[in-house]
Parts: sequence; structure tokens; C-alpha cells
Amino acid sequence: MDQEDLDRILNAAIDELYARDQQMIVVDVAERTLCARLAANLQHSFQEHSVHAEYNRHGVDPKEIDLPNADGVLTSMRVFPDIIVHQPGHDRENILVIEVKKSTNAMPDEADLRKLERIKEQIGYGFAAFLRLPAGEGAARANVRMTWV
Repeated sequence: MDQEDLDRILNAAIDELYARDQQMIVVDVAERTLCARLAANLQHSFQEHSVHAEYNRHGVDPKEIDLPNADGVLTSMRVFPDIIVHQPGHDRENILVIEVKKSTNAMPDEADLRKLERIKEQIGYGFAAFLRLPAGEGAARANVRMTWV
């Protein structure tokens, strides 16, 4: 499976999210709720793998990566990726990690993009995507922004 295949699958899952859950998106439900729905939409395309939201295990241990702290010192921190596609218990088939941010969240994207880069490098995910999902009044599928890391 390559990035083009994953892009097609992810776009179809986003289409389904905005078609079926528009009311939930307009009232600006929690990001976790949207991630859980998107993960469920993705699961149909990954019969041999699990799609999990907020999965925090690397085997049996907590998922951790090294990131620079405010002083630039590398520090180990636990991560809870919004959505992952993998086979739990090993790192041989970590296919995709996704971070999601709603348009109503004013925080910049840079920290999520760095986190995705580190998860790919340190935990061995083949692909990483960042999604900025429109939420709130007037939210439209056409305004979804996807960045591959």
C-alpha cells in the first residue's frame, strides 16, 4: 500500500464523515468524537489491520517519543496519536498515523507535524497525515486540509 492508496482511502473516510455526521461537525463536538467516527470509517478499508483512536501502547508499553522541550533538550514524552492503522503488539505493520485538529482550535499545526515526524521515525509508521477539519457553523468537506508528513 502506498501513499496514493492511503490518500484515496482517507479521503473516502472524510467524505463519509462529512456526509453522515454533518450535524455533529456543525455543533463542534470534541475532537476525540470526530476521530472515533473517522477511525470507524477507515476500518472498512483495512481488513487485516486495526484502526484505533487515541491508542497509547507500543506493544505493552506506553507509546513514547523523544521531542525537544522548551529548552531544546530531547525529552521522552508519552504520545496518544489521534488515529493509527496497525497490527497491535508489534511494529512490523504500522501503516498510518493521523493527527487531527479542528478549525475551531486556534493552536498552530507545527507541534502536531513535528510529533508525526517523530512517531514515523521512532516508532516506525510508514505514513503520517495531519488533518485540519472544518468544524462549527458553515463547516464544509471542501475545506478539509490534509498534509502528508
